[in-house]
Amino acid sequence: MKYKFTYDQKQCSGCLRCQLACSRAYVKRFQPSSARIQIFASGEEYRAVFTEDCVKCGFCADNCLFGALVKFPEEVAA
Repeated sequence: MKYKFTYDQKQCSGCLRCQLACSRAYVKRFQPSSARIQIFASGEEYRAVFTEDCVKCGFCADNCLFGALVKFPEEVAA
């Protein structure tokens, strides 16, 4: 199943759990730079960017402890 995501910047702590989960799932090691989601910091604010390699699996949202990433089933066209 593929998902759509919402990202609440105010809830993001910058912990990088989403990046760690993604990299573990796809490159089989904890390497945030290889993740399909990237978190960028600017002072105390964070911004999430999904790369073009993102398959919308939802691992990132499943591993977000702060509610910054929330997944919703993507509607499938019939």
